[in-house]
Amino acid sequence: MRVAKLIAFISILIFLCFIVISALEGSYGWIPDIAFFIVLTLIYCKFYKTLNLNPLIFISLILAHILHSCGVLGWYNISPIAIQWDHITHVFGAFAVALFFWACTSRWMDKKIFTKKNVVIYTLIFFAAFGAGALVELTEFLGYLKLGFGDHGTLFFGAGDADTKLMNVVGGGWINEGWDFVYNTIGILTGMAMMFSLNLIKRIFKK
Repeated sequence: MRVAKLIAFISILIFLCFIVISALEGSYGWIPDIAFFIVLTLIYCKFYKTLNLNPLIFISLILAHILHSCGVLGWYNISPIAIQWDHITHVFGAFAVALFFWACTSRWMDKKIFTKKNVVIYTLIFFAAFGAGALVELTEFLGYLKLGFGDHGTLFFGAGDADTKLMNVVGGGWINEGWDFVYNTIGILTGMAMMFSLNLIKRIFKK
């Protein structure tokens, strides 16, 4: 628990820095997102053992939140790397959520990797993680209906969410939605593949 508390403490300091940057930049729409991440961090820490978390998964979840919070730096509008920042956050966010649901359900898994019970659990992990991504998309949509177009935070549809060229042809919203789910799926499968591999390695070394 000491490790979890240390991770949570450092994470909250980072999020508070993002809030300060958001205020200084006048990007107040990011503050609700970051405040929510602080609450989530405290929940992860409080229920660390109950959720069956470990430092790797805890840090992955926090890093996913930090990557999204980097939007205060304008990275959703102009990505600091060759890949759109929106794609990065969706892949890593889905990856972290897949690890989270794996941790929560791993206590009910059989020791053998491929059993009927485990296949059911793997399927539940995939759709739970996919559903979490869909919930984010629903939040964005409801935010757009209420707040309209903007550049700040989850509740706005704006920079990084649409291809302006495609918007005039088939609608940037549809294209964005489709790619978000594609990158979510990549992240989920990557996370599950990593956990498969780690479990397999553990079994090999135990032998």
